[in-house]
Amino acid sequence: MSGFGHGSVGTREQAFTHLLSLRAKSYPTHELLKLANSIKSELDTVKDGPDPEENLLLPAGYTYFGQFIDHDLTFDNTSSLNPVDIGSQDRLPSNLRTPRFDLDSLYGDGPDAQPFMYAEDGASLLYKNGTENQVQPTVSNTKLVEDFKNQADQDLLRSPNGRAIVGDKRNDENSIISQIQLSFVKYHNAVVAKLKQNNRRLQDDQKLTGTALFEAARNEVRWVYQKIVIEDFLPRIVNADVLEGLKDKTRDQRAQNYALYTEDKRENLPREFVVAAYRFGHSGVRFGYRLNKDKRFSIFPDSESCNPDNDSLLGFEPLPSHHVIDNWARFFPFTDPGVLPNEPRDEPADKTERPEVRLQLAYKIDSNLVDPLGVLPSPVLPTSQNVGGVIKEVKDAISPDTLPDTKVVPPRPSLALLNLLRGNNYRVQGGQQIVKALQNKGFTQAIPLTSDQLSVRQPAGENSAGDALFKFEPIAESLQNDTPLWFYILAEGQAPLVDRFGVGKSFSEVDLLNGVGAKTQLGWVGGRIVAEVFYGLLDSDRESYINKAPKDWQPILGGNQTVIFANLLKFAGQNIEPPPTSTSTHKNSGFC
Repeated sequence: MSGFGHGSVGTREQAFTHLLSLRAKSYPTHELLKLANSIKSELDTVKDGPDPEENLLLPAGYTYFGQFIDHDLTFDNTSSLNPVDIGSQDRLPSNLRTPRFDLDSLYGDGPDAQPFMYAEDGASLLYKNGTENQVQPTVSNTKLVEDFKNQADQDLLRSPNGRAIVGDKRNDENSIISQIQLSFVKYHNAVVAKLKQNNRRLQDDQKLTGTALFEAARNEVRWVYQKIVIEDFLPRIVNADVLEGLKDKTRDQRAQNYALYTEDKRENLPREFVVAAYRFGHSGVRFGYRLNKDKRFSIFPDSESCNPDNDSLLGFEPLPSHHVIDNWARFFPFTDPGVLPNEPRDEPADKTERPEVRLQLAYKIDSNLVDPLGVLPSPVLPTSQNVGGVIKEVKDAISPDTLPDTKVVPPRPSLALLNLLRGNNYRVQGGQQIVKALQNKGFTQAIPLTSDQLSVRQPAGENSAGDALFKFEPIAESLQNDTPLWFYILAEGQAPLVDRFGVGKSFSEVDLLNGVGAKTQLGWVGGRIVAEVFYGLLDSDRESYINKAPKDWQPILGGNQTVIFANLLKFAGQNIEPPPTSTSTHKNSGFC
């Protein structure tokens, strides 16, 4: 990893590595389109109570913390979605982010290279706080003027055209990720303030100022962030058995236990991680969220909406005041991984609005993506070098088939289809090949999924009580022995549900509220790829907390100093007050 400096921007020559040899044969695109169409859930509404789609093991905020991590590690704007471009030298998959947990998406190139992001002390990051650092539009655009007029009191630093001035533009994609970005800005500044306070006890020649103050604060923020990734986020998403041999081990002990992401492959991120394993979070996106006592929103415009500017959480503009998260306890708990929420979950919530603070949960890791992700609005589509952009690449890739969207012209593609096409062009092996690789390394617990487990969940009407019914249906036989890796990983998370309910048999939404029906985590294929990449990046980074933090280092956090995201928010000064009896002391025993 010596070719990447911290905070540096990558180039197209910095190609992704790969865990296994690349595929010689592509999947038929018409089969991928059919699979993608079966993944989209039916149109739904935002729920204010127990939702059958929820995953009890993962609070909803971690979906967007996971997105924040992704934007810190990887950004590919060179590869194509069209199979005819495979092998083209200027369309090879490459990384424009440094493949390290270094928060280049927060800091950019630092105060020397990008001083417009930093305050006069040379260490603190700027953001809009009331009238401080506020920018007004200089164009005669009525909508933009109104956006600035309705802007939240606290928001990211923005240019006169409304775009956020941040290290990665994608951290303004929606109103939740932009507020997580802002929370990191405020956390960094709180650490700077703490270090300045510590200066009072030091001799003048020992006081931290300017560049030294910035570097000390950035180290602290990075190390805390890295520990949260490993100790808080990872155990929530990955089966505990899969983490054996990596978790609670020294770097030298782990060196003997890597099966996939070995040291020789760490010059960059592996394709299997970028295009498949770490896209598991797309299945966890809820139809929508309640941000405050007054408002709840869909994540993006849904399939019935013709207006991309409808009142969803779509970002890339000044944060509206009615999108402000009034209490972060709606998204993050003060409890450790494995502690389940304590609330009555006997009946699914209806459309009734309940503005009180409730911990919302991410949706399950399964083979379903919510309706708004089935029709992506153009502002969130990946960039493309092709004339006509991503839409044309997709249309050319699936021709003579067409996209199913009938509401918008040109039709909107689904996120599932983009993922499957991207995996096809990255030429990553199917899930079964990863299983074989793990078994060859002695991981006999890794067992390939059965044809039944390679299923999608489909609606099956209602029962006499009015509860929605579902059933699992196997995917096309042609994909069952060599399954696209991204789908395989989702099916692996969903497998316990298929084992519980069977294939072709109806079950109700009430069955999904508790027990096996409500818990999903990454299994041996998806979980091992993600875990090995996370640990491998830190083990190989000379500046990570594992390699550089002093032995007596203690994170600067709020609360009881437990390394969880809620305590970072608390120290950053964000409002996070859990409701009474909001959590249970019941500890989940692991993967169900």
